[in-house]
Amino acid sequence: MEKSTILVVDDSMSNLLLVKDILSGEAEYEIITESEGENVIKILNNRKVDLILLDIMMPKVDGFEVCKKIKDDLAFKDIPIIFLTAKIDEASLLAGFELGGVDYIKKPFLISELIARVKTHLQLKKTNEKLKNELFQHYLTQQSLIASQNELSVKNNIASFFLSGFRDDLYPRLLEEILKYLGLDFGVIGTLNDEQKLVCPSIYSGEIESDKDYVFDIQDIGDIAISVLKKRTVIQKNEVSPLFFTKAKVNFMISVPMICNSKVIGLVAVAGKRTDYSDSYREKLENIASFLSPVMYNNLERKKAEQLLKFSEEKYRTFFNNISDGVIVFNYDGNDFSLYEINRAGLELMGYSFEELSKMPVEKIIEPVFSEKYLEAMKLALDGKSQGFETYIVNSKGKTIPIEINIDRFFIKNGKVFVFNVLRDITDRKNVDKRLFSTIVETQENERLRFAKDIHDGIGSYLTSLITYINLLASSKISVMEMPDIFEEMKDLVMEAVRESKNIASDLVPDILDNFGLVAGIKNLAKHIFVDGKIQLIFECGNFKEPQNKILKTALFRIVNELLNNAVKYSSASKVILILETSDNYTHLKYIDDGKGFDKEEVMTMIQNKEVSGLKNIESRVANFSGQVDIKTSKNHGLEINIVVLN
Repeated sequence: MEKSTILVVDDSMSNLLLVKDILSGEAEYEIITESEGENVIKILNNRKVDLILLDIMMPKVDGFEVCKKIKDDLAFKDIPIIFLTAKIDEASLLAGFELGGVDYIKKPFLISELIARVKTHLQLKKTNEKLKNELFQHYLTQQSLIASQNELSVKNNIASFFLSGFRDDLYPRLLEEILKYLGLDFGVIGTLNDEQKLVCPSIYSGEIESDKDYVFDIQDIGDIAISVLKKRTVIQKNEVSPLFFTKAKVNFMISVPMICNSKVIGLVAVAGKRTDYSDSYREKLENIASFLSPVMYNNLERKKAEQLLKFSEEKYRTFFNNISDGVIVFNYDGNDFSLYEINRAGLELMGYSFEELSKMPVEKIIEPVFSEKYLEAMKLALDGKSQGFETYIVNSKGKTIPIEINIDRFFIKNGKVFVFNVLRDITDRKNVDKRLFSTIVETQENERLRFAKDIHDGIGSYLTSLITYINLLASSKISVMEMPDIFEEMKDLVMEAVRESKNIASDLVPDILDNFGLVAGIKNLAKHIFVDGKIQLIFECGNFKEPQNKILKTALFRIVNELLNNAVKYSSASKVILILETSDNYTHLKYIDDGKGFDKEEVMTMIQNKEVSGLKNIESRVANFSGQVDIKTSKNHGLEINIVVLN
């Protein structure tokens, strides 16, 4: 239940605390306190207040003056005011009631009396508001008792605008009915836009001008602007300022602001040529404005919402239809994802129709081995955690296409949650990578030639010299005295050959790994191992960061070498997937093939008995880096090896 807000105004802090303590015991009340009367209007402009408890005797601005300011303001005149007073003389009480007070409570007051009177007047206020909100028809019905049949007809016409759904095209008709009802000659209805300009959908300056909205700056509407700026009714008689909407001579003008939620949202102004001004014009126009204000406010808010929605949908539709990347939107019902929308680029990339895709499980759009990761990313996106990575899709022709995918929650509509995927074909990027690797291979071949030359010119020359010395020894032409020198020369030649061979061997790894990195080395390695094309390799390394440890890079290179050679020699696989990732301080290496697999227990026993060495070598290398090896396999069900090592 919505709480009633009570403003307590008293210069005595002890009284404020006492009243607040008493009323705070009632769960349905929210209490605001203020010690200075001049701050009351400011509070009312910022807070909705249902009842005011007002001390009469205050030092700067007394309660009577505060009450007068409140009752002079159209936005606040209906707030009931109970005076708190130690003065109970008749003159003071009469003055308070004449200013608009509804009751008084004598200080010092009884707790039960305070609670009872507050509750009574809040209930009266609610009852009055309910009666007032019985729509304008009740007011018109009451007035019809003293009006002519023609006037009653006009009133009923005005009421119909409130009873029907209010639309922009009703403004001109409404203005005509208001002028008929009042029997006046000119009028205007205007609303304030976000730029604080007056937008007039209807003006009557002798005839209805409604073919477009008329927009005016506040300073251009003369004294009528006071209605907007001061939030009060403005009346001019006799010497009337020129009206902004007509040049005709008039003898009086009334402008009433339309206020909703303490905010001026527009105005309605009328003027007449006649000189016999009646105060009933003001009362009638203010009543019309009071009923028109909430209707107009709702209409303005609806238009704003519609404009924002239209703008948002147009932006989305333009983006959706023109983006060159594939965009797929999924609906999430709390359990499963289902296809909601896909753009033209997405259909072309997938090669399926919308109907075909809508019947497929969502994970089927991704290469099966990556489906688990993809579903996990979709669920993370539901929590507002955007996901982006490289993966592969399989199109309608069975072709595997490399893509870059970004996943995010798009919007929530009518309780439905939507997730969109942006898919970018990176085939060209991968082809560039292949050309780069071809260049690397060519460079390596040139390096091999250089190494061969180094071996020929370096180690080869030393070995040739050794053979010469050996032949000399074998010929028996060397004397015993010369042999020590010959052996020393041969020893030096052997040492030089060993040193030269070490230098050449150490150059092999930096050429592949140091200059081009582990990823390049693996791709080059795979190119040579899978030279016949019988095995398809998918190598995923989008989330991999090269480790700084050269020994680790070499170890990983040797492990991959071992795995790929085993795939060719023993697995009978048609597809191999190799995934290299970095997270935190660890490198993750995953190997998967669709080959014949093996009996894990049997092979583990063979490793322990040293009957096989490949997997044992891998485990030894991983153990050197505080890593772990997890093997998943069985006969005729392929092989999966997960390796984690500390960088």
